Amino acid sequence: MGQDEPPQRAMSAALQSALNASGFVGTWETDLSKSTVYPSGSFAGLVGLDVQRAARGVSLAEFLHGIHPEDRERVSSLVHEAHDTAGRFEAEFRTLDLDGLTHWIAARGQVETDAQGKGLRCLGIAVDITDTRQGDGGDSAQTLRTMNQIVEAVISVRRSIGTLGVPVLQTLVDLLLFELGVELSKHVERAQAPQLH
Repeated sequence: MGQDEPPQRAMSAALQSALNASGFVGTWETDLSKSTVYPSGSFAGLVGLDVQRAARGVSLAEFLHGIHPEDRERVSSLVHEAHDTAGRFEAEFRTLDLDGLTHWIAARGQVETDAQGKGLRCLGIAVDITDTRQGDGGDSAQTLRTMNQIVEAVISVRRSIGTLGVPVLQTLVDLLLFELGVELSKHVERAQAPQLH
């Protein structure tokens, strides 16, 4: 692998394309050894990054610059804690998109480790919940929290399945992540629909 060549990505290109097409869901991978983030789908634009440039990878500092200034320090702290402890990342925060508009993001990630427990990369999924945050919330917020917990669990399971070396199981988990992304997208769309009384 050449020096400028990105590392092999954990999520298949097909899964990333499907998630990107959903419009509400984006993913990211962070190569911990290089502190390089690969945001994809709408997530790249939501943190103020050009999609093509983001696909080649950006520094963690540049990625965090797309977080709203009032949330940046908190999110940075959570990111570094997850990376340092090879743990989980979970947060809701604001971002600034390419046009300087503010969006609310719900993000969940998990650090994958090597056999010695050293963190290799962080895989995550992000959902634009702007309209849900600005609306009533109520049951909608609880459903979103539950779905996010499921996504977090599946990301964790994905790491374990990867150690088995059974490609079909990996594909099934990727498909499950895709379906969860579609359901999150539908949930956000329902929350955005005008309420009839």
